[in-house]
Amino acid sequence: MTDSKVFLSIIIAAHNCEKTIDVTFQSLVDALGSALELSEIIIIDDASEDSTAEKIALFSIQYPQVIISRVNYQNVGKVRQHGISLSSGKYITMLDSDDILKADSLLPIVNFLCDVQPDMFLTKLHEIRDVSRIDHQWSGLNPEKISQDTAITRFLIHKDLQAHLIGQFIKRDIYLNNEVPPMTCYEDFYIFPKMLTSADNIYFQFDSHYYYIKRKGSLSTTLDQDKIKNLLLCTVKMEIDLPQKFRPLILCHWLDIYLKYYDLLTDNEHQHLVKKHVMMSHSLGFFINRHVRLSYKRKALSTLWKN
Repeated sequence: MTDSKVFLSIIIAAHNCEKTIDVTFQSLVDALGSALELSEIIIIDDASEDSTAEKIALFSIQYPQVIISRVNYQNVGKVRQHGISLSSGKYITMLDSDDILKADSLLPIVNFLCDVQPDMFLTKLHEIRDVSRIDHQWSGLNPEKISQDTAITRFLIHKDLQAHLIGQFIKRDIYLNNEVPPMTCYEDFYIFPKMLTSADNIYFQFDSHYYYIKRKGSLSTTLDQDKIKNLLLCTVKMEIDLPQKFRPLILCHWLDIYLKYYDLLTDNEHQHLVKKHVMMSHSLGFFINRHVRLSYKRKALSTLWKN
């Protein structure tokens, strides 16, 4: 299809997903309906060693909208950025190769994007651990316009929004100004806060079209030193990218890192960095901030005697 026809670019990062990609792809087609004609589906096969390549090759035969690229990055950040470099749509959304979209959900979203032209259309992902509970029930499109400050606040307190690129619809121009880093995890967390500051016209949908399937042993549920290091890097960058007025809420993230991961930190510099931020939470401004939840004020108090 020609670039002039593409409105929505859908990027799928695929790695050894032979057991899930068929269901994921079919859910995408069912969600798009006639909006498929306005879309391109970019599937990046990153060093798969199973039958993933054969399966997605069949998709491209059946659907001319499918674009396939095979790489050997073994790095989700590089894969996402490569997909962006191949895209031509006005909007980009991302779909993981083991997740599922609700039937008939993308057509009204695409129509909304065409009519309203927001910078971002953000959704609350529907996290699920038992795929047998998927019922495709969706209350329909009910977008809420929110301010940039509201979007940042909801993100920082993990109310409705988290640092996911999957399930979100963001103008390609914003992606072009915010390169996805070559990270094996938290690549979305690294750029998401800055992307929020790049958007003025933001809409939010509470009832998600997207089933984010949390699988045992997945990258998002396992922990290692690289993941902790990336988490620190992303939290420091968030502090740089967001306005000063959000500092108390960012300190809540530092408190979480201290309480959950401090004992796992092996680098003295990292330990000092985390402790320094915990000390910053021992301030009047932190305790009187109306957005800081009582649970975090208690966490800050609990660290007083340790520091």
